[in-house]
Amino acid sequence: MSNTLDHIYDLLKELRPCNITHSDRIRIGTPDNDGGYVLLNKRLEGIDVLYSYGVGASSDFENNFCEKYNSIARLYDHTVNKAPIERDFLHFTKEGVGPEKTENCNTIEGHITQNEDSNKSMILKMDVEGAEWDVLLQTPSATLELFEQIVIEIHFLHSVHPNYDGKNLLKPVMEKRTAILKKLNSLFYLYHVHAVNWSPLYYIDSFRIPNVLELTLVNKKHFESTGHSETIFPTKFDRPSWENRKDINLHFWPFYPGITQHISHIITQSHWQGLPKIIVLIYKFFITNWKSMLIKTKLRRPTSFT
Repeated sequence: MSNTLDHIYDLLKELRPCNITHSDRIRIGTPDNDGGYVLLNKRLEGIDVLYSYGVGASSDFENNFCEKYNSIARLYDHTVNKAPIERDFLHFTKEGVGPEKTENCNTIEGHITQNEDSNKSMILKMDVEGAEWDVLLQTPSATLELFEQIVIEIHFLHSVHPNYDGKNLLKPVMEKRTAILKKLNSLFYLYHVHAVNWSPLYYIDSFRIPNVLELTLVNKKHFESTGHSETIFPTKFDRPSWENRKDINLHFWPFYPGITQHISHIITQSHWQGLPKIIVLIYKFFITNWKSMLIKTKLRRPTSFT
């Protein structure tokens, strides 16, 4: 690996998923596309409060979670006037989240203090279109670790939509974000990852970089890891964010345990009836390597949805 790309490697290695002891996944929210998230299906019955930043046009996740686990949700979004769903257990405030208190935003710490929730069992959902980086940077670790699980979308890893030019791969940007991911990883295990298919992958050298990822992190105080995950992403719990395009297969480092493990997984699930899937997998493996070579030699653009 070229030393000039060490900063990309350093960020990506912070996104390597972990296996959690005796774990099982559950999808909550919109069943078929954007608006649903995957959680670790443990200790959810004891959650008192769901903090949700970024409401937009869907509150399915918050509504379904609270109905299932008899919780309340605190929804914050300064870009809409009300939540799409109105329930007694959904408490909406027209206010955003930011790294500091402003006229239309407050911090996570400020909201928790305001609501007197610091002694309650909580989870956090955040989808704030890129604002998450500065929010996470400035939020004290002591505040973040109050949450048992965090499900968050991290945006613009390689480019700002719609110009997929790779400008966010510059060293200063990547180093700042690597520090933020390290901060999260000091408190949480990365349990689940899903690529949002609105944006393409960016190929550079041997790396493939998604632009937007949904991450599920679980608190190290409550859960144990047995090492790197052998899960193949996307899983049966995931759905394409945009239903008109296939989900992005994360069949590459750091999200992928390798083609050998993948073949073993197929055989375990389908026995030798899975042989056609194995053939397709090997074919796609060679096609992807061929595509990567063409990109390296500048014979094709560096972005692709596969």
